Amino acid sequence: MLHVVTAQNREGYQAELDQAFRLRHKVFVEEKGWMDLRRDDGRDIDRFDDEHAVHMLFTIEDRVVGYQRMLPSTRPHLLSEVLLDLCEGDRPAGANIWEWTRYCVEPQFRERGRMLSPVANALLSGIVEWGLGRGVDTIIIEMNPLWLLRLVQLHFRVTPLGLPKLIGGEDTIAVTARFDERTLQRLRETRSPGLKSSIS
Repeated sequence: MLHVVTAQNREGYQAELDQAFRLRHKVFVEEKGWMDLRRDDGRDIDRFDDEHAVHMLFTIEDRVVGYQRMLPSTRPHLLSEVLLDLCEGDRPAGANIWEWTRYCVEPQFRERGRMLSPVANALLSGIVEWGLGRGVDTIIIEMNPLWLLRLVQLHFRVTPLGLPKLIGGEDTIAVTARFDERTLQRLRETRSPGLKSSIS
């Protein structure tokens, strides 16, 4: 199940958030080698994990196996404060635009080949369902350019904000990805049978 955690319900998700921050540390520090994020307690937490952040956690039997964070573009976020060089023109901002960051999935639940894994599908579907219900139709993503084709195939309308740059040893490009009901329908069409993606 996908859980949406905000400042309003965060107190009820302390154990799950702890798991999520440890998953982030495992993926971004231990796997990707982003040593600037290393913390002695094994939890990746930064200045953007404040009361404005929306955390989305996918759990299987009370275990957090997938995670992503949404940040409002009208407040400080990665593209505006840390990864400014990825945007060559006017930085996108507005109530309908949020930044998608810290996406990570436990290794055994990741996709194999070209199709999205069930967990990845649930996380992406969660963004679209959550956004459509709140007047959000665009996400900012800093990602490997290899994701471009996959997003287009899922019916996101992707616009690069600049050219790729090497960050943390990996090519990274900033894009905006717009979505609508057709995106959600496409995600549902590619969903594995029996996948529960309901949002709590």
